[in-house]
Formats: sequence, structure tokens, C-alpha cells
Amino acid sequence: MSGQQCGWKFDVSSFMVLVGESEEFNYRLMQRSLAECLTAAPVAGLQSYIRCNFALLEATGPSYFSPRGCTTAPLRNMRLAYSISRHKLLRDGTCRVYQVSATKKFKNTLQSLSIVAGISWTLFFGILGFALTMRDTSWIGLSASVTLTTWSMILRTTERYCLQPTVSKAFDPDQHDAIYILGRRNSCFVLEGSRIDVANWTGQGLEQRSGDFIEILFIAMRIGSLLVLLYMLIVVPNGTTWDQVAFIMLNTMGQLNVMLGPKMNAKSCISELSLVKEEDAPTRTHVYAFLLRRFGNGDWVQRADLLPQTEVWDNWRHAITLNRSIDPKEQYSMCLKAGSLRKLIIERASEKDSEVEVKERADIMGGAQAEKPQGKEKLPVSREL
Repeated sequence: MSGQQCGWKFDVSSFMVLVGESEEFNYRLMQRSLAECLTAAPVAGLQSYIRCNFALLEATGPSYFSPRGCTTAPLRNMRLAYSISRHKLLRDGTCRVYQVSATKKFKNTLQSLSIVAGISWTLFFGILGFALTMRDTSWIGLSASVTLTTWSMILRTTERYCLQPTVSKAFDPDQHDAIYILGRRNSCFVLEGSRIDVANWTGQGLEQRSGDFIEILFIAMRIGSLLVLLYMLIVVPNGTTWDQVAFIMLNTMGQLNVMLGPKMNAKSCISELSLVKEEDAPTRTHVYAFLLRRFGNGDWVQRADLLPQTEVWDNWRHAITLNRSIDPKEQYSMCLKAGSLRKLIIERASEKDSEVEVKERADIMGGAQAEKPQGKEKLPVSREL
């Protein structure tokens, strides 16, 4: 092996999937704006665009319940679902009520996204300038950077055109409506607004435009993504060190974009809502009390299967809506003691009734024995004549 050169090898192409396709898939579900689509950063999971888009169309979030409509449905607006998770709106120990804003705050968000897009283009041209100034840089570094970035922008823009938000409809759209989402333990998220606003914010998923042209575009996207991925896997490992360095810098930008982009998109989503009320919820009982005091003690409690079907909980739900100042846990303890006392009284009363009944039976049997004749009566004997 003296005449052979041994050295470390690094598969730079695998850096394209450092974060993984799951992050890119979640970002695709957030209904990206045009500024996000035209960002000069490569996609972090190019292989996710090779698959069919059925997963995008059928994606759902946590289930919500409408107290006024008494219906349960999965949250289809994945932008809202990701924003709730990103901003920890279902963090344990809190109950929040949000109202759909009448005036949407798009201006600041668009400015921020435009600034990020401008910075990405500056960094992209900086990487190209770095590749051109270095002597050891070959056509591989330049072609890989330009091809991957250009195809990424084409993918995002085409997908934005082919997949559009669903159009929601609602009966009596101006009437007030609300939904709530329960957290894993002691938390809840309440969204209020008009019926059409609540329908848009809960049921506005993605749907594919109809037509043969759209189908052709999706087929072209899948075939093109496969070809670009194969090109990167073949070309980049055979480039020079500086070609690989340029490719690493470009993909680092893509990794940052897939982490920073959803964060800014979620911030834009929450900015369209107004925080109405926030309350601490140390236990699950406090969450139940918060919802009952918010929506009233109606038939929706049974429809939602919110509380256990016991006498103590039935007494508690009536008492907690009448007295809004008492602590829910304290009210439950009072109902529990009252229920135990009532049960004890009923048991003692039943025991007393049993003793009286036994005594009465004994008296009746004693009287019957006293009235019974002592001797046997002789039957008359008939004589034959």
C-alpha cells in the first residue's frame, strides 16, 4: 500500500438530509407565502418531493370540539396546529382564549419574510462568488449550487400554485362560534369568532387544483426531483474539496431555512389572533371548570364526554357554574364530602328500615301463633242405621 494514497472520505450528499424530510414535510403543510417560496435556499428534504402528495392532502392535527354545534372533528389547518405546538399554547397549566382578529396583521410579517428572502439571496451570491474566486473550485461546485437552488424555488412555487387552501362554508356565517382543544393533561386552547372565521381556521386544509395540467406538473416535479437528487449524489462526491465546501455552505443555508421559516410562519399565524383571556390551570379539574364557566352547563358536556358520569361530578358541574369565585378543587371536595355523607345517611336509614321490618314481621308471626287453637277438634262419627 506504499504507492497508494489513503485518506478520509466524507459523503457530502448525505448532508442534504441532515435535518430530515419530516421538517421539510411540516414546512410544506404550512401554506408558504410567495416570499418563502422564492427564498434562495435549497429544500432540506429533496427526497420528500419524489413521493405522492396524498399525505399533504390528508394531514390532520389534534381533535377539537364545538360546544355550540356539539361536534368533534380533526384540525385540518396544519398551519394553526404547528403554530399551537411551536408557541406552546397547550403547555400544561394554562388555559388560553383567542379571538380571530378583525384586522389581520400582514404588514410586519411580509416585511420580515421579504428581509429574510433578501438575506438568502445575498448569501447565495456570496457562495457563488466564493466558488468563483477559489482556484480549486471546478464546474461541479457551481453547477450543484445553481441547480439545487433553482430547482428548489421551482418546486416551492409550483406546489404553491397546485395546492390551494380549501374554501369553507358555514350556515349563518356571522353568528358567534367557538371551539376548544384539550391538551395532554391540564391545558386547553379556545378559539372564538364568527362561524365562517372558525370554519376557516379549523377546516382550511390543502386541496389540489383540478385539471390534467396540474397532474402533469406533479409528475414533472417528481421526475425532476429524482433526477436532481441523482445528479447531486453522483457529481458532488467527485468534486474538489472547495466544491464540497461550497455545497456544504449552501446546504447549511437550507437547514437554517427549514428551521427559521416555520418559526416565522407560525409567528405570522398567531399574530392574526388576539389573546382574550389567559388563566392558570393547576389541575385537570380547573380546566373543566374553565370550560364550563366559559360555555355554560349544557348538553354539550355529555356530548363531549367531558366529565365522568358520576353523581359527584354531576353535582360539581352544577355548583361550579353557579359559584364562579370558588376554587374548582375545593368545590369538588365539598361535593365529595356531601356525597359521602348522603350515602352514609341512606345506608343508616336503610339499616333502620330493615330493623323495623324485621320487628314487624316478628310481631305478626307472634300474634298468629297466639290465635292458633291448642287442641285438635273431634270430627263427628257417622253411624249407620
